[in-house]
Amino acid sequence: MDRMLLLGNKAGNIRLFDIKEKKTIQEVASDPAFPRVVSLACNQSGSVFVCSSNSKLRVPSGGNIDPLPRSGRLDLWDMKTMKLETHLPIGDQDTAINCTVFNHNGHLLLTGGADGKIRLFDVTKCECIADWEAHEGEVYSVQFSSDENSCYSMGNDGKFIEWSMNITGRKVEELNIHPGATGPFELPAYGGYKQVQTPKGKLFAFDSEGQYVLTCQQNGGLIYKMEGKQLSRSLSLGGHKAPVVCVDWASAIDCRTCLTGSMDGKVRASTLLRQ
Repeated sequence: MDRMLLLGNKAGNIRLFDIKEKKTIQEVASDPAFPRVVSLACNQSGSVFVCSSNSKLRVPSGGNIDPLPRSGRLDLWDMKTMKLETHLPIGDQDTAINCTVFNHNGHLLLTGGADGKIRLFDVTKCECIADWEAHEGEVYSVQFSSDENSCYSMGNDGKFIEWSMNITGRKVEELNIHPGATGPFELPAYGGYKQVQTPKGKLFAFDSEGQYVLTCQQNGGLIYKMEGKQLSRSLSLGGHKAPVVCVDWASAIDCRTCLTGSMDGKVRASTLLRQ
């Protein structure tokens, strides 16, 4: 399944794309009431994937668009048939889910919500087995640690926090992170105006051994080294002319490749050779 790519858009379309053949294999639509696909995550076996979708943006009486819809849904799909299997229960308010990630075997799903909560789902039972208040405001990005004994989150309050997975909801450490790592991201425009983007992607990514973490900064990525419960700046990755809003980290035997995506739609791959 490494050759397959899942894509989602604000019109509610989910597309399965064959990278090698460079063609769409199948395209399906989410619930019309929640047409904005926000997050897609596949389990390691490639048998199922989860889709978080939100309602349309609302326009208040003042005319300003509210960029963060409150309601959403979380669906489990069959990867092979591209058919909806079931809905995962978010809660009474059906809050918008901003980010999703599976653990190594696909049995557990971690999510971050617009209500500031992290939720842990048992995918085999299709139920939420734990949830806790994680941030003041939106939870923008969540990730498991390499050993899955803990998880990490970034939120609207500018905090980067490690949480215990053995005692869910227990804060292990609040890590020092540079200002702007969690957004909002601003790009100067003509006439003194600014383009402002709230986080919509992966704000941090660990290397395969969990020793380094890649984060977003103004014109590139910033890599920290994990030293115990502290972060120390290790390397800056430049090359962008706009704020980096999404990162990822792929590992190979002899090299490491970091991906950084910016507000101007450009993606940069940086290969770090082992020493």
